[in-house]
Amino acid sequence: MRRAVRRCGVAKLVPMWPVKEFRNTIFNAVVAGELDARECTFDYDDAKARITHVPSGSSFLIEHGQTSSYLTTAFVGDLSPFQLEAAIWPTVEERVERWARDVKRDVDTPDLWAEVQAEREIFTGDSFVDDDNSSFSQDEQAEIVEQVRVIKVFVQTSHVHDDAQWRSIEAKLDYIQEAAGRIGRKDWWLLVLGVMFELIATGLLPPNAVRDIITAAFHALGHLFKMPPPMLPPSF
Repeated sequence: MRRAVRRCGVAKLVPMWPVKEFRNTIFNAVVAGELDARECTFDYDDAKARITHVPSGSSFLIEHGQTSSYLTTAFVGDLSPFQLEAAIWPTVEERVERWARDVKRDVDTPDLWAEVQAEREIFTGDSFVDDDNSSFSQDEQAEIVEQVRVIKVFVQTSHVHDDAQWRSIEAKLDYIQEAAGRIGRKDWWLLVLGVMFELIATGLLPPNAVRDIITAAFHALGHLFKMPPPMLPPSF
C-alpha cells in the first residue's frame, strides 16, 4: 500500500489520504475503535490529514515523516500529544483505531470532581451565570406543571407511607407550582431549594429522595435558566 517517489536519492511518500480507498480505511479504523464516525470530521491537504472528534475536541494528525514514513500525532482529552512514526500505512490505520478507542474511553469516563462541583452548584443556586430574574412564560410554566406532576408520581409511589404525609408533601409541591406564576425564575429556583430542604428538616422525605428530586428537576428545567447544561443525570 505504499506509494513513494524518489527525490535527490531520498524516497518520500506520496500522500494516501486523497485516494478514496485510503480515506475509507481511516473511516473503518475509527469505527473499529468504537467511536461514532458521525461525530468526527476528516480534513486533509497534500501535506497532512486530521481526524477530529468534534464533541471532545480530540484529534489525530497524519503527516509525512522526515524520510519514507508517516508521522502520527494523537491528541486525546487533557493528555499530552503522543507522536510516533509509522513506516507503512497499515500501522497508521492501527494507530487511528487505538486513538479512537482512547477517545471513546476518555469521553465515557466521568469527571468526578467536576460532577461534585456541578452538584454543589445545583443545590446552592450558584449555577446561575447572571441575575436573570425574569418571569416564566406561559409555555415555561406549563413545563413546570408537568415536572411537578412527575415529581408527585415519584414521591407517591416511592416514599409516601400514609395519607397525612402525602397531603403535607403535595401542598408544598403545589406551592412550588403556583409560585412559578408570580415570582422570577431565579427566586423560584431558590424557593424550590428551600422547600426541598424543608421536606428533609420536617422528616417528610429522606435526603436521598430530595437529592433525586432536585437533580431531576434541574435536568428537566435547567434550560429555563441561564445555567450550563446539567452534568448529573436524573435518578428516576
